[in-house]
Amino acid sequence: MSIGIIGVIGSGSMGGAFVRGWLRADPSMGSRILVADAAAPAAERLSREAGVGLARSNSDLVERADLVLLAVKPADVDAALEETIPLFDGGKLLASCVAGRTITSLEVLFSAAVPVFRLMPNVAVEVGAGTISFASGSNVDPGEAEDVKALFALLGSVIPIEEKLFPAATAIGGSGPGFLALIVDAFVDAGVMAGLPAAVSRELTFSMISGTARLFAETGMSPSELRQRVTSPAGTTAAGIAQLERDGTRSAIIDAVQVTVKRADELG
Repeated sequence: MSIGIIGVIGSGSMGGAFVRGWLRADPSMGSRILVADAAAPAAERLSREAGVGLARSNSDLVERADLVLLAVKPADVDAALEETIPLFDGGKLLASCVAGRTITSLEVLFSAAVPVFRLMPNVAVEVGAGTISFASGSNVDPGEAEDVKALFALLGSVIPIEEKLFPAATAIGGSGPGFLALIVDAFVDAGVMAGLPAAVSRELTFSMISGTARLFAETGMSPSELRQRVTSPAGTTAAGIAQLERDGTRSAIIDAVQVTVKRADELG
């Protein structure tokens, strides 16, 4: 099938990131995107700022859309879909990026066999560099799955996984940018404490992280290999890594991921 109109229910941070990411990839997609939100001013603002269509209601959006992206908080899912359930027929697709809501929990809401997809993105979809975990429901045919993956591939890397792995994927791909932001913030502060101007410290930090990620992606080098390559005996990097290990940095990151997985399990 060909996905024409994309309807986004939820105009907060994540819904807005999807919209801006698609427009960055292809500005002409503005004519194919509709937004709606229970908080009408939020949808109106996103529609105005991004130059996309504004639906009068969730029902109006579902009636007009070929694919509906559900980008609301977990507690708001039932209210967001309640009035739209009878409208999901004729091949409409539902994609959800709601934390903790399983594919089955959405499929059972409908009397029709609605194709449901589950996603776990991160905010980098806004700049076409997102990490998007992806799973398909039992009502999805292979052609639909490929079309939906292609649509979201405009926003970054789409990584198909088993749905049971979503809590772990949420901790790494979804929450990871928040963890990394804390580490980046610490690097910038450390540079300032060492005497660098704040702007220079930010530029050095951002360039270092971007370049390191690119090195991993383009060479296939493992983190251990890179660490060994840049760590000379009794050198500066060795001294810094030793301090990080004494401070329990590795354990702190592992613990953060574990508690995030636990919380994701609690949500669904």
